[in-house]
Amino acid sequence: MNHNQIEAFLTTIRLGSLSKAANYLYVSQSTISQRLHSIEEEYGLVLLNRDRGVKGISLTNEGERFYQIALEYESLLFEAKNVKKRSGEITITIGAVDSVHNYIFKNMYKIITQEIPNIRLAIRTYQSNEIYSLIEQRKIDIGLSLQERVLRNISVKQLFSEQMVLIKDRKRKQQKGVITNDKLPAENQLYINWGKEYQIWHEKHWGSPTNTYIQIDTAKMLHDLLIDSNLWAIVPVSIARNFYEKDLVDIFIPKDPPPNRVCYLVEKEGFNKYSQEVNDIFSRSMPKIEEIVRPWED
Repeated sequence: MNHNQIEAFLTTIRLGSLSKAANYLYVSQSTISQRLHSIEEEYGLVLLNRDRGVKGISLTNEGERFYQIALEYESLLFEAKNVKKRSGEITITIGAVDSVHNYIFKNMYKIITQEIPNIRLAIRTYQSNEIYSLIEQRKIDIGLSLQERVLRNISVKQLFSEQMVLIKDRKRKQQKGVITNDKLPAENQLYINWGKEYQIWHEKHWGSPTNTYIQIDTAKMLHDLLIDSNLWAIVPVSIARNFYEKDLVDIFIPKDPPPNRVCYLVEKEGFNKYSQEVNDIFSRSMPKIEEIVRPWED
């Protein structure tokens, strides 16, 4: 496998045809075909569906998997070519769940890039259970996970804890304050899995999440589905406060409240000085974080 082969493959997929890829790369269509065929021959794969009468390009299952490898190859090659250019820069990769990135830390990322010269910040979204293995593999430098684990050579410390509250569409004009759990029908719930402790609490009141009609995994979908409906959802107070300040929802406290959501800072022991500087910014910003996640007071 070489650069020309990968370039031909990715360009064909991105442009949707062999002829467009050939024009873009200033080679003949037969050259593109030969480069793709050489990949297939070398690795014993079939990358493209070649059914007669089918227009456009479609990948086989093997082609889909190879596409991901090709993207990584392209990225590594780009990084290698820019080693000298970026010799004075450092990349710090931060991995966290969507709701932590978007509702708690997004302003902090701007501060990091402003205060640390020559830093390149990579912000990645993962599920909590992925973060520890990515830290172990050094694919991310700092993890913000909602799960606590004890692993060798991994540093884990609690960063913050936040209240879980119930939200409903504000246009319903329902009585605010404390709400009784058994008055909330499971079929009207927008269910998000907030972790093992939350699942245990949820099952005590509504049984298995399979009793709910809609299960989602991002706050963006929560916004799209909750507004102008009779649905309800339980979310961290940081999300609830964001929606409330936009005049979208009313906030309630369940009579039997869920356990708080806890966020942990996860790192490989022996992190570099830039990780330490990022940690220092986190520490200085804790008053702002605590304001975002402060308990709800109606």
